[in-house]
Parts: sequence; C-alpha cells; structure tokens
Amino acid sequence: MKRILAYGDDAHVISTRAMVLQREGYDVAHTTRADELVPLLRGILFDLLLIGDSLRTSRNVRLVQGLREQFPALPIVMVQDEKDERDPWSTAFVSSGPEQIVNAVRLFLEGSSKPIQSHGVPSKPKAMQSAAGH
Repeated sequence: MKRILAYGDDAHVISTRAMVLQREGYDVAHTTRADELVPLLRGILFDLLLIGDSLRTSRNVRLVQGLREQFPALPIVMVQDEKDERDPWSTAFVSSGPEQIVNAVRLFLEGSSKPIQSHGVPSKPKAMQSAAGH
C-alpha cells in the first residue's frame, strides 16, 4: 500500500483529503504542523507529499525548497490552481477538487490517471502542470 503524507494549515481540509485518499486505498497520514514534516518523513517511508492550497507564502516556498533538498526523490504535489513561479521545487501542481487530487496521486504513484467515480458519473482528469513545465 502506498503511503502519502498530507500537509496544510486547515485541519478540516487536510483530514477530508486524507479520507478521500484512504477510500481510494492509500495509507494517509496528515499534519497541520510544519515542524512535524521532517521527523515524519525521516521516520516513515512516504511515497508522496501532498501540500495544501492555502500555503502560498514565501515561508512555505522556502519550506518546500528545504524538503526538496533533504528528500530529493520524494514527489511533492502542491494543491493549487496554478503554478507558483516562486516554487520550482514542487514536482507538480494540481487543482483542489477531490477527483483532481486522486488522479494526480494515481499518476505519480501508479502511472495511471483513470477517472474516479463521483456521484456515479466518471470524471475527466484535469491537466496537471509539472514544476519543470512539462
């Protein structure tokens, strides 16, 4: 089972995203505390770090830069509607809808972006933009 660490400053949003990903079969830990990220990432092997969309500050751009330096192979997916030009360290940016997040996670962890079911209707995956511009 693939492990995901979800981080953001809104506990309700992060726990909701964790539940959505758990329903899709992922093992998800979540935190709202930046000071817990490095100890968690050092103590447990995570396959992906998902960072919430309300974290568009210079402090958090520096946080992602520091995480990238310490964990160069870890995919870091930022949940935000557009690429932040100050952040070349994130692996990708994805819109905040549950379907888009699940599809992004699938793409990075399983190489698949098959749509998830939402209210019985398949959804189309939204395009993601890589930090490298791909």
